[in-house]
Amino acid sequence: MLEHTAEVEILERALNAFQEAIGPKLHAELVEPRGPRWRNAAAVVRLATHGVTKRFVVEVKRVVNPNSLGRVAEQVARLPQPALLAAEYVNPNMAERLKRINVFFLDTVGNAYLDVPGVFIYIKGQKPPAKLFTERPRRAFRQAGLKVIFALLCKQELLNAPYRTVAEAADVALGAIGWIFGDLERLGYLLKLPEHGRKLVQKEQLLERWVTAYPEQLRPKLVIGRYAAPDRDWWQKAHIQEQQAFWGGEIAAARLTQYLKPEDITIYVRGLPGPLLATHRLRKDARGSVEVLKAFWDARVDWTNQGTVHPILAYADLLRTGDARNLETARQLYDAQIARFVREH
Repeated sequence: MLEHTAEVEILERALNAFQEAIGPKLHAELVEPRGPRWRNAAAVVRLATHGVTKRFVVEVKRVVNPNSLGRVAEQVARLPQPALLAAEYVNPNMAERLKRINVFFLDTVGNAYLDVPGVFIYIKGQKPPAKLFTERPRRAFRQAGLKVIFALLCKQELLNAPYRTVAEAADVALGAIGWIFGDLERLGYLLKLPEHGRKLVQKEQLLERWVTAYPEQLRPKLVIGRYAAPDRDWWQKAHIQEQQAFWGGEIAAARLTQYLKPEDITIYVRGLPGPLLATHRLRKDARGSVEVLKAFWDARVDWTNQGTVHPILAYADLLRTGDARNLETARQLYDAQIARFVREH
């Protein structure tokens, strides 16, 4: 039987709100995930109308916002299809964006989008409660903690390195390491094993929380500015490694997957950006296609392949856009480069 968890409660409330909004012409219920097709599903929803029954695997998220949209859409796409997102609240802007990338959803106030043969429903603008519950992120998922988690996911041998080495690799104060490790242990992501030292666990979930928190808690602090380039394809022959810079986002993903044709350019630079800007004749332009950010990690966390940032960071850059072509590329990047970093041993 399904356990009554906070996620199941959100799903049940969403189903009740959906049923109330639609009325008796369509019946919605939560059912057990039975049979080989649904064996990995946490929950399945059955919708019945005019003698036709549809089953949807469900992904439950309390909040969907611009920072989490890409990751949520990527998770829903990985489920057996058709799949459905249940959330506490989906605002009109998020409803439009989910519809645009064809992610079906229900929320607890009656907003919904479904488009399958025989059923088309789109409801948005239903008002949430006066005040939605907001949770201050744990310290491990604020600025310093995110830097440390990134370093640990990229170079897991740092887990048992001296605190000073971890602090230098993550570019944070030495005093922060103890409480960040303690927070990760309390949250269930870090174990202390008598014979083997520290070990990361639930790494896929940890990555999920990292890529969701990164655009909100850390990335805005890194932005140097937006710039215009002298020509559209300048990056194809540019060697930005000579200026201690690294391709992020779409270019990193294109080089690592050979799949995406980049449109927006993301560059992380270590040190002062002046040499990079001068060498490649990048000029300040708020609407330019080039975004330059500070590299937030030490050289020992560098990803040496093709002058790009680590695939985990490129993945986060893609997800934050919520763009359909970037989400598809993010799935390929995850499978090809990232899955091995979060595999449980």
